[in-house]
Amino acid sequence: MPEAGDNQRLPIMNRIAVIWIACCCAVHLAAQCPDNIGFETGSFTHWKCFSGTISPQLVVTGSYTNDPLPGRYAIYSAGSDAGKQDPYGDFPVLCPNGSKYSIRIGNDAVGGEVDGVSYTFTVPADKSVYSIIYNYALVLQNPEHYPEQQPRFTAKVLDEATGDYFTCSSFDFAASSSLPGFKHATTNLQGGADVYYKTWAPVTIKLVGYAGKKLTIEFRVQDCTQGAHFGYAYLDVNEDCTEPIKGNRICEDATGTTLIAPFGFKEYRWYPGDFSQVLGTGSTLKLKPIPPINTKYAVEVLPYPGAGCPDTLYTTIEKAPSPFLFSFRDSIGVCPPATVDLTESRWTAGSSSGLTFQYFLDTAFNYLDYPKKVDTSGRYYVKASNAEGCVDLAPVVVSIDTVPPFHIVQPPPYVYPNTADLTDPSLYSMDIAGYTMRYWRDASGTLPVTDPARIAESGTYYVQVTNPSGCSAVASVLLLLQIAPPPNVFSPNGDGINDTWMLPGIQGFPDASVDIYDRNGGRVFHSAGYPVPWNGTMNGKPLPIGTYYYVIYLSPQLRHITGSITLLR
Repeated sequence: MPEAGDNQRLPIMNRIAVIWIACCCAVHLAAQCPDNIGFETGSFTHWKCFSGTISPQLVVTGSYTNDPLPGRYAIYSAGSDAGKQDPYGDFPVLCPNGSKYSIRIGNDAVGGEVDGVSYTFTVPADKSVYSIIYNYALVLQNPEHYPEQQPRFTAKVLDEATGDYFTCSSFDFAASSSLPGFKHATTNLQGGADVYYKTWAPVTIKLVGYAGKKLTIEFRVQDCTQGAHFGYAYLDVNEDCTEPIKGNRICEDATGTTLIAPFGFKEYRWYPGDFSQVLGTGSTLKLKPIPPINTKYAVEVLPYPGAGCPDTLYTTIEKAPSPFLFSFRDSIGVCPPATVDLTESRWTAGSSSGLTFQYFLDTAFNYLDYPKKVDTSGRYYVKASNAEGCVDLAPVVVSIDTVPPFHIVQPPPYVYPNTADLTDPSLYSMDIAGYTMRYWRDASGTLPVTDPARIAESGTYYVQVTNPSGCSAVASVLLLLQIAPPPNVFSPNGDGINDTWMLPGIQGFPDASVDIYDRNGGRVFHSAGYPVPWNGTMNGKPLPIGTYYYVIYLSPQLRHITGSITLLR
């Protein structure tokens, strides 16, 4: 471990500064981790802080102290800093998995600053399998200098006895704007290089076979060597230092479990203990039903280039005494502008009490930054764990739902005795299968249509379409119902046959007007609507046999109807 004041030449990195955030999550068996390795006392106790500078010749000058320099380091509390966001990446400065504290290393000032922290500890002598997990997010400037001049970040593990860094348990992280997961910040410095960030993601430092060894983990971030571009970091280490593969402990009442391999590897391949077949290729392996106790599994892990060595990890299914039931609703939908709060207890109804939950974007365990306010549709993952080490993973589909804009196809007039059918799917510009439909006579939705499949009255109708999430949209349509051709003869002679001039379908037009004229153009009959059919009289007196002429106005949308009728006695 370099002593205070040592000059060190840092290894060459790729072209972009990497700024990391690592978070702790206080879960089961936390006592197996060194004291305050996750800053859970709200202090830098047991950590050493390095502050210095890097020259254009790549020489680092600085020293370690027990007290962080003001302005170069900061600590954030879940109490006072809840909801606080990074000014460039808009991600939370506190770990999204429930960490109480996170620290910041460095700042967005320039000047070739180098900042870091280190922690020295001894792996318990009875722990041949040990792991340290930290989570990261990235904020950086990309001045596109030569690779060795770029801002950078390193995370390493040092064997204090030999002075060697462990190749497969140490990580040199480099990033560029083209790497998956990086985003361009909308907030940039005036005249400065673009700022990039990568939001929360976990990484596992696997320490297998180091029982009883004294180790030092160290994290450093530096500005560019030219002194004009910055890099800073937030850090918190997981306080659960048990074996890398989680989910092997089976609690009472559990119906399934999920084996979770160490975070941060490129490829995974799961096998049974005898390697007889490939069981899966993701970072997780779902086991349901639960296999017998003492069943063995293995997973081959292939790291990203420059981030460790290929390895094979083993785990054995164990029995734990506590009950463990985990149930999470498989789909949740809301209508904008509402958002989904995945932390609500109603989604886990039926689960065991005392569970701890974490929320992820994917099975690669990239953290969901704001599980209390999910505003994007997609598949997310919820990890549940209890104090005995039982874990399981459940997917949930979130739908920030809308009903797409739609319209109703304007049908041609319906001629009596035909009626309009608003339930006909062909009338709609979208597939209405799976939607709830409601039909109204008024735009305010207070006058329901009695029989939407058989509408016999013209007018504007309103259809409300509601999806399973309760989101609705309304479209209107003008239905026009034409009366049947009027009869051209009738005989009002009191014999009970054709004694009135009937207009089938006119009842669908309460605002219609009917006028009848004699051969000289004199109006002999007028009716607003047609509640009482014409009986061949005028002012109560029978009209003579002859030809009469009619004009019928049904509605402004339909052409008026004209014709002649012969009156017989």
